[in-house]
Amino acid sequence: MFNTRRAKILFNILLIISILFPIIIYPQLPYRVASHFGPNNKADDWMIKSKYMIVHFLLIFSISGLFAAMAKFIHKLPASIINLPNKDYWLTEERKEKTFLILQGMFYWIGNLCLLLFLYVFYQVYKANITANNQLDSFAWFAIIIFLAGNGYIIMKYISFFNNKNS
Repeated sequence: MFNTRRAKILFNILLIISILFPIIIYPQLPYRVASHFGPNNKADDWMIKSKYMIVHFLLIFSISGLFAAMAKFIHKLPASIINLPNKDYWLTEERKEKTFLILQGMFYWIGNLCLLLFLYVFYQVYKANITANNQLDSFAWFAIIIFLAGNGYIIMKYISFFNNKNS
């Protein structure tokens, strides 16, 4: 869980897939793309596919940029704005480097979950647009539950780690 290198490698792989996926599927999409789906998973709003791609890339670059920036610059933040259990213990000079490395990993793992969710949603939108029914799979809502549970697990794992001064 605390392997920052592995989390960062996975993050970069998911980012590359998130960039390549729409480029590959673009020719297969109809001119008008179903882009919003109601609670019954049926399309209820559309946009031109070029605008849909712009939204896709803006979302991917914004979210991945946010998590990458948090991971990269966490060590530059003043300790007063970092919310961490046992902060005085974990941000002492002898533990600070390890603490920031662990926090970087957390940001990358949460970023990975975000990118996985976006990839799943974009795949569902793609699938709905190339079929005649313009409808998401019923599993789509379950993916959000998995995403939230995964984030909850990551956060609880890190809170548990930082609450224990013997780690």
